[in-house]
Amino acid sequence: MKIEEVLKQVTQTLKNKGFESPQTEAEIITGYVLKIDKVNLYLQHNRIITDNEAQTITNLLERRLKHEPIQYITSKTFFYGLEFVIEPPILIPRPETETLIETVLKLARDNPEPKIVEIGTGSGIIAITLLKHLPSAVAYAIDIIKPTLAQMNAKIHGVNNRVHFIEADLLSAINIQADFIVSNPPYIPTSIIPTLQEEVKTFESKVALDGGKDGLAVIRRIINDSPTQLNRNGGLILEFSPEQRDILEQEAKKRFKDIAFVNDLSGKPRVLICKDRR
Repeated sequence: MKIEEVLKQVTQTLKNKGFESPQTEAEIITGYVLKIDKVNLYLQHNRIITDNEAQTITNLLERRLKHEPIQYITSKTFFYGLEFVIEPPILIPRPETETLIETVLKLARDNPEPKIVEIGTGSGIIAITLLKHLPSAVAYAIDIIKPTLAQMNAKIHGVNNRVHFIEADLLSAINIQADFIVSNPPYIPTSIIPTLQEEVKTFESKVALDGGKDGLAVIRRIINDSPTQLNRNGGLILEFSPEQRDILEQEAKKRFKDIAFVNDLSGKPRVLICKDRR
């Protein structure tokens, strides 16, 4: 069987099952198995694939048809122009989180050697991306589970000598005067979790998604605990869901005097900045 025939079959199967981007996913799965990029899939469209390659493609397609995320299938995800290793059930980065990155980078422009604490590092994408763009920064990346995957990604990107990984529950185990505390915390209300896409609710970590009854259980703890861990001019930067803006502002004002919001590319409030602790 030729590559072009495989691509056509996989695309049609995914399309018949209602997947939104069948051709793109067919290209990803086939290219992953054959170890060639999209361009070469079409340049080599007449290449005959082996029986083993065909069987592997079939196996991966079956996993995708069960709605396993394509990122877990290929162990690969992309964020802010960088490639990261990913594995279940670690949260897969979303484009919205790039607003968090851009906000921190803007705030850090006048700080030659920022000290950054990231809460809930997961795959390490936030801390690592910030370190890649802030060559004099140091990061402390915290997660409630052992950050093995994050450590791997830090080595791949050559920043492992500037990031300290800490297994802890939020800020409970550290005493660091940081310039920035950054987090993409769980902020989805518990009642919403069952309504999420199959890819999310079945395969991704509930710990990284579930923010309690109103989605703010973890965020409240972070806001409450952050002031003592920040330098006087330091800032807390959090990602949140747009409909939480007003109540989040009220919560933040209990501990900080200077509150600001940043909109994502769709124009919705997505990032909270808290400065000047009370």
